[in-house]
Amino acid sequence: MKRVLLAVLVAVLVVFSAVSAYADSEDARQAWLDAKQVTREKREIHQDAKLEFAADKTDENRQAVVDTGKEFQHAILDEAEAWLEWKRIEAQENSMIPDDLKDRVIEDVAANKEKIDDLRQEVDDVTNQIELGVVSLKMIGKYFELLTDVARDTGMTWVYIADTHADKIAGFEDKLRETAEGIDDNDEIMEKLNAAQDELESARENIDKAEDTYEQVIAGGTPFIKFREGNMYLRAAKQNMLSAHANLRQAYRLIAR
Repeated sequence: MKRVLLAVLVAVLVVFSAVSAYADSEDARQAWLDAKQVTREKREIHQDAKLEFAADKTDENRQAVVDTGKEFQHAILDEAEAWLEWKRIEAQENSMIPDDLKDRVIEDVAANKEKIDDLRQEVDDVTNQIELGVVSLKMIGKYFELLTDVARDTGMTWVYIADTHADKIAGFEDKLRETAEGIDDNDEIMEKLNAAQDELESARENIDKAEDTYEQVIAGGTPFIKFREGNMYLRAAKQNMLSAHANLRQAYRLIAR
């Protein structure tokens, strides 16, 4: 029996082991972080150019505002594309994500990359400050649209993974409970198992709330506020599952002693 219980405990531990660090995904994430840094730098350069033009309105300084503004807009698009590419690779490499969710991420990334190409052309076509202002205003809304679909997809993949973990923990809890029921004087064991069960129920509730919230990550609303809310619920679910795991480990020790 102890061998069976040991196998169960090992399986529980595997659920919470770190996800393997795939080189391609890590490289893609770093590329996104690098792109974010470039965006910050280009923003500062553009701001400096506007200050110089405000102090000395020469044609040269006016053109510098346009040129640095276009570079800044291109940097924003590069950052968005790098984030999309990271999420595409991340989804492709994760063996826990089902094919239909992977396909959805890949399709949404491809569609939004096409939108980025169109926006790049609009930036390239800018020739003066007025046109730059129009494109800059357009970019404010478009930037969030570019990321919304994939952000929602990403949230739903996290929900799927969390559900999978919860199912596995529930299965382990059932096996330990079945063993514990055949043991005399099992009150302390059952107390730990009941505590784990309660934490799992709370985890399920938080996962459901996360799913409902991620479904509200749509253009035209407040997508990234909802995305953060969904993340908050999943973090709570993770803590619930970690607590359930701790109780299961304690129950295992009581059974195996």
